Amino acid sequence: MLRKQSLVYWLVFVLLIIAAAPVTAQQDETDLAIDAETPEVAPTAVSKLPTDTELRERLGAMKGCLELKVDGVVHSYIRTYVQVKSQKTAVMLGRRLTYFPLFEEKLKEHGLPEDLKYLAVVESALNAKAVSRVGATGLWQFMPYTGKDYDLRQNTTVDERSDAVKSTEAAVKYLKNLYNQYNDWALALAAYNSGPGRVNSAIKRAHSRDFWKLQRFLPKETRNYVPAFIAATYICNYFPMHNLELVEPDYDEQLTNYVKVFENISFRDIADATGLDYGVIRTLNAGFKRDYVPASEDGYYVLLPERVMPSFLRYLNGLGGRRYTVEGLNATPNTNLGDGRYWQLSVSVQQTDHINQVAAMLGCNPAHLKSWNKLSSDLVQAGQRLNVWRPVYVFKHSPLRIAAPRPESDKASKPAATKPGGSQVSSAIAADPVPVINPAEAAQYKQYQFHTVRRNESLEDIARQYGTPIDVLRKINNCDSITIGMRLKVKEL
Repeated sequence: MLRKQSLVYWLVFVLLIIAAAPVTAQQDETDLAIDAETPEVAPTAVSKLPTDTELRERLGAMKGCLELKVDGVVHSYIRTYVQVKSQKTAVMLGRRLTYFPLFEEKLKEHGLPEDLKYLAVVESALNAKAVSRVGATGLWQFMPYTGKDYDLRQNTTVDERSDAVKSTEAAVKYLKNLYNQYNDWALALAAYNSGPGRVNSAIKRAHSRDFWKLQRFLPKETRNYVPAFIAATYICNYFPMHNLELVEPDYDEQLTNYVKVFENISFRDIADATGLDYGVIRTLNAGFKRDYVPASEDGYYVLLPERVMPSFLRYLNGLGGRRYTVEGLNATPNTNLGDGRYWQLSVSVQQTDHINQVAAMLGCNPAHLKSWNKLSSDLVQAGQRLNVWRPVYVFKHSPLRIAAPRPESDKASKPAATKPGGSQVSSAIAADPVPVINPAEAAQYKQYQFHTVRRNESLEDIARQYGTPIDVLRKINNCDSITIGMRLKVKEL
C-alpha cells in the first residue's frame, strides 16, 4: 500500500514539473533547418519584428512563383530567424553567397523560377553536410531512395546528395517534374516535402487544388512548409531591416566554378596543383567522404575557387587521355595582383538602375555586389561608387623547389619588375612567390606528409586518397595493418 502511495506521489510530482515547464511547441514547429555544427558568432542586437502591415507591404513588393500570403506561421518563422536564432541566421545568410549563384544558374537552365532557391534555406539552412533525423541529406535534403531515383550516387566513398552541383541539378529536375504534375508551385513544394501521395490524398479530401484550402489535410510539417518558404524568401531579402549582419565567407567560397573529373585524384593532389588550403577543398566538395575523387566513367563534379581553375585544368590535362575545359571561364593573366588572390575594382554608376542590371554589366552576382558594398536597397543610385572583387588567376602553382644560389652581384643587378603602364613593383610581388632554397640547405627540408587513420579507413583508401602505391605505404611505415589514430607517412615532400 505504501509503495502504491509513493508511486502516486512521484507521478503527481512529475506532472507538476511538466505543467510548470515553458511551452515550446510553437518554437519547435518554426525551428530553422540548421544543424548543431553551425558555428556560433557574436550575437546581434535584438531587432523588432515586422508588423503585419510592414510584412504584407514588403512581400507584396516581391514577385515570385507563388502568392506570398501572410499568416501566423509565417510570422512565427520570421521571429525565429530574427530573434530566436539570429546568430545561426547570420551564418545561413552568408552561405547564400556560396550557393545562390549556382542555384540561379541551374534554375535558369531549366526555365524554372529563380526564387525556388529559397527552398534550400528551408530544407538545410544552406548546409551541404546537413543530415536530418530520418536520413535526408545535403542542401536539398534528399532521402536515399529519392536521391537514387535522380541518379545521386551513394556509396562508401561518395554521397552526391551532399554534392552542391549534382544535388542542385537533381533538385531542379525533381521540382520540374512535380510542377508538371500539379501546375501549381505551392502544391509542388508541398509534394517536395511529403511526397505526391499525401498531396493527392489532401486534394481528394478537400475537393480543391488550392493549397490554402487543403492545407489542413496535410501532415503538420507539410502544412507549414509553404509558410516556411515565404518566411525564408522574406528574410533573405529584408534581413538588413532587422539588424542582421551576415557572416560573409571567404572570397574563395564565393567566386567558384566547377568541372567534371573522371580520373582518380586526391584532395592532396588538388591542393598541390592549385595551392589551395585543404579545408577549402573539403568545404566546397562535401560529397566526397574520403578526401579523394574516385575514378568514374560518368565523372564527378569538383567545385573550386574560380581563381585556381586554370592551374587545376593544367594539372588535369597533364594526366593524359582526356582534354578538360570549363565553359565560360575567361581567365587572363592579371596585371593587378591585389592581395595575391583577389583585387578590387571601383566603378561609378552613371544612372540609377536595379542591382540585377548593374551586376550583369559588371559580370558579377547581385548578391555578391550587395554584400561587398553593404547595400540594403535593390536600387543603385546615379553617381554611387561600387567595389567589385576580381580573382587573381593561378595558371601554374609550383610547390617548394630547390635552385642553385645566385651570385650576389647578379642579385644586386636585377632590376625591379615593371607592370604594364610603367609603374614598378617589388620583385617579391612580381616574381614567382614560391620559396627557393639552397641545395646545401635542402636536407633539413626533407620531410614526409602524414595522415592520421580515421574510423573505417583501410590502407587502400589512404593510398587512393594520396595517390601513393599501397606497397610504398607499407614499406615507408614498416607495417602491414593499421589502427584508428595511427599516424602514417604517406608521401615524401
